[in-house]
Amino acid sequence: MTNPQCQWLIVTIALVCITTISTVGLPQQGGIDMQQARKEAAWQPRRIVYNDDAGAAWEASPEAFINARLRQTVNTQVDLVTFDPRWLDDVCLYPTKVAEVVHGNALIQAGYDPVQLALQYCHEHNIEFFPTIRMNDIHDALPGLVEQRATWKKEHPDYLLGTHEDWDKYPQSSPHKWWVSKDYAISAVRDRQFLQIQELCENYDIDGIELDWFRSPQFFRPTLDLQPTTPEQNAMMNDFMRRIRKMTERVSRQRGRPLLVAVRIPMSVQRSLSIGLDIVTWLRDDLCDIVTVGGGYVPMAMAPQVREMAEFVHQYDRPLYACISASGMREELNSVEAWRGAAMNIWYAGADAVYTFNFFPAEPDERLSQMGSPETLRGLDKIYAIDYIVVEDFEGDLRPGLVAPDRLPRQVQAGTWTELHLPVGENVAANAPAGKSAVTQLRIRCEQLPESAEIIAQLNGQDLGAGLRSEVSGNANWLSWQPNPSEVRLGENIIKLTNAAPASGSLTVDRLHLVVHYQ
Repeated sequence: MTNPQCQWLIVTIALVCITTISTVGLPQQGGIDMQQARKEAAWQPRRIVYNDDAGAAWEASPEAFINARLRQTVNTQVDLVTFDPRWLDDVCLYPTKVAEVVHGNALIQAGYDPVQLALQYCHEHNIEFFPTIRMNDIHDALPGLVEQRATWKKEHPDYLLGTHEDWDKYPQSSPHKWWVSKDYAISAVRDRQFLQIQELCENYDIDGIELDWFRSPQFFRPTLDLQPTTPEQNAMMNDFMRRIRKMTERVSRQRGRPLLVAVRIPMSVQRSLSIGLDIVTWLRDDLCDIVTVGGGYVPMAMAPQVREMAEFVHQYDRPLYACISASGMREELNSVEAWRGAAMNIWYAGADAVYTFNFFPAEPDERLSQMGSPETLRGLDKIYAIDYIVVEDFEGDLRPGLVAPDRLPRQVQAGTWTELHLPVGENVAANAPAGKSAVTQLRIRCEQLPESAEIIAQLNGQDLGAGLRSEVSGNANWLSWQPNPSEVRLGENIIKLTNAAPASGSLTVDRLHLVVHYQ
């Protein structure tokens, strides 16, 4: 047996015999009321949840692996790391008897377990650790990864929602294109997913397990045509969740402290149900402990949906987290100020933590020490905005779970007012630091704005006059106004736009930002 093989055997044996002493959980003792302990653990304050998709697991050494992503979370407001333990769907970054282990990984070949390395590092720094399982990851449909998909998928093509030919047959915006999605109507699919979850819960000293139902939210055939699932399919998922809860409760009793079940779902009860996720039953029947909403792809103006979901989840005495994804913070919104604005809106909407996705700073990043509290965000420059997204053109595997009402682009015409709703999660004037005052700028971008066009704006009923052309980007023009900061409301702000030059025709507004600066 080679040295790496010996090391791998040692790691495997260690995992089987792993202790259950937690740096953050309850002490081991007899007679614990596990349901009450779970509730207390679920409500433990968590300011920022940092989702790590394990891309750094390809680093050549444990030190490089930790330095790439996890070291940036220490001494910040990150209280929980959710770590993806699989490279591709059913291809794991840990020793498994259920699925298969990824090939060609330097850490694994050297006898290290990336999951155990990440868990140990987090616990050493008093950060909770949840593996996050993408319940239907579709990255193995991509041309560069399709041949690396799990052997199990290759051997059981009938367990998938599509065929390889669908990749060329359908556009990217169609759920059908993402053919490697597993069909949860098949019991063998649910069994295999359950066994992988059970293996992680039994073999690692984790604080909880996250079931990421948003990556990607298509589990049954009706969803491929954006049609709702059937009651029978919803019942299958409810039974699946009951099976997971029964298992995690058994593990909890064996180790003497709770093992939490977190779920990530769409930002709507109805949208979740339409894809088979009966969150009402999950909460009513005590099948999950923490709910995270959204994929983070429309993060800027999602406050109304977050508030609605927070009020709903809080009825069941559960915490609600809301997601911001770097994939949603595109172009002009790829800035520290915009992340602050999105986070402030999350806190104002009543969420209990900010959840980051696809956000992996290579160096210490101030956002991880600011976004975890409205107090630490107060007095900092921000951008509040309305998201730009054309749902019909969005990535097909995400469309079934996407909730994106009242977004840009919008048309502005002469003779009528176009009304837009902009959430602002603070009193920007009152939050000015000592010795400074707020300055606000309203900016919009119009596609192909004619010279003759004249856009008039109102903010909360106050006339702002005609916008000044401030810059040109490609064929688009930016217009700006300087509203009085005292006119910016805490909560929903009503912005109305009209074109005072009828001859210039209908105009398309595809960006709207409120920039808050303290000077």
